[in-house]
Amino acid sequence: MEFKMHPIKREIEIEGFHSIYYFEFGKDFSHPPEKHDFWEMTYCDSGKINAIANGIGQTIGQGQLVFNKPMEVHAHISNRVDPNNMLIVTFTCRSPAMDFFVNKIFTLGKTEKMLISLFTKAVKEALGNLPDDYTNRDPLDFTGASTGSLQLMECYLTELLLLLMRTGDHTYTTPKPSGASRELAQSSITGLMMTYLQENVYENITLSDICSKFFVGKSRVCKLFGEYTGESPMEYFTRLKIAEAKKLLRQEDLSVGRISDMLSYSSIHNFSRSFKHVTGYSPSEYRKKSVYNEG
Repeated sequence: MEFKMHPIKREIEIEGFHSIYYFEFGKDFSHPPEKHDFWEMTYCDSGKINAIANGIGQTIGQGQLVFNKPMEVHAHISNRVDPNNMLIVTFTCRSPAMDFFVNKIFTLGKTEKMLISLFTKAVKEALGNLPDDYTNRDPLDFTGASTGSLQLMECYLTELLLLLMRTGDHTYTTPKPSGASRELAQSSITGLMMTYLQENVYENITLSDICSKFFVGKSRVCKLFGEYTGESPMEYFTRLKIAEAKKLLRQEDLSVGRISDMLSYSSIHNFSRSFKHVTGYSPSEYRKKSVYNEG
């Protein structure tokens, strides 16, 4: 009698990992929207964070996780109230079964949380630690990995995904595009764009630059800024530049031409015209006025 081998049908097959981070974020953390051609899993170990995807914003709390499919525009933004600890794992998986995880928020039970714990233990054995530097985008280095640790990572994550697909002690909800969820997404993304302009006031940023960085069309960017600031994005940026210019003009060692260059104006003429439009004074007139007032 011959026993034939029955091949295993692999419902989910993880091909490899791109990044693994364990972050301890403050209550003001945020990152600009991003997209990539692989899956991303975000698990909230403590606290709360706003997860933004495709114009829908949802709050995920302790013990919950979400997935972002390849090429889905997404961002994570702290709610300015709760610090949070997040495990973020990106990986490639082309299995059709992964469609199950799209647009769901999972609340994990005891078994799923145990698998998260086993996964992070295997990561430490494979990498020596849990990476925690958000700015470090270097490739994962498994050269010092303990025997079998990388395969155990794959096994634990695969088991977690399979259990989430089956009936277990976890639950999941499907975010709905309600007015509140869209308001959360819009206000969060607008805040990120405003912060981006504030932090780059010395740069020459165009409307196209904002659109490219945040994956938002020009009309949408203008609409959001109009709703939340009453200005166009470039009017808002100009006002930031002029506010900075006023500070610099009160430093008598900087010429008007030097300040124009520092703020990335194409010419001193354009700088002076913009300054007068906002303040009602030329830069030289403002400098004299401020010196007189100080005296």
